[in-house]
Amino acid sequence: MKALALATCLLLGAGSAGAQDCSGASFLVAAVVVTGSAVYDMATAPASARRYNRQHLAITPLLDPRRGSYGLSLSWSFGRASRVRVPAAAPARKSPGTAAVLSIVSTGAPVITGLALGNDTGAKLFLGGLVVGPSVGHLYAEQFGRAIGTIALRGVATAWGLWSLLPCFGD
Repeated sequence: MKALALATCLLLGAGSAGAQDCSGASFLVAAVVVTGSAVYDMATAPASARRYNRQHLAITPLLDPRRGSYGLSLSWSFGRASRVRVPAAAPARKSPGTAAVLSIVSTGAPVITGLALGNDTGAKLFLGGLVVGPSVGHLYAEQFGRAIGTIALRGVATAWGLWSLLPCFGD
């Protein structure tokens, strides 16, 4: 139950200075970093999908049995309009709406379920949704560096925030 209380405080940014005076400043900074990063990731997931649609690498097979030629076509748009014919098997476009929904649902569902469970399993689910969930839209848009970077940032900030509160719950 203590883990769920810590997780709730981390999300809401509460309990830092007023409720407890145990490393409150460290916890507040960690809560702001985690919450701010999560909100920013969810808000920018549609932009990642649009970026994917503008800049992507397409590799498609070229088959011409009449001439007996076989090979690969490589296309990289660099965000500019293409002057060449679009390959037949162009990669599927990513929907900005889907990216946003994935980020929001992947964050909200584990957080709400974790709070509803109210036990240590719920706390782990809560924290997992808070740390990983906001980046799911970026993973969908194949912005892997961005997604992994912000997951790592939220993970480190979460660990730092919880570590700063451990002395408050000691015997």
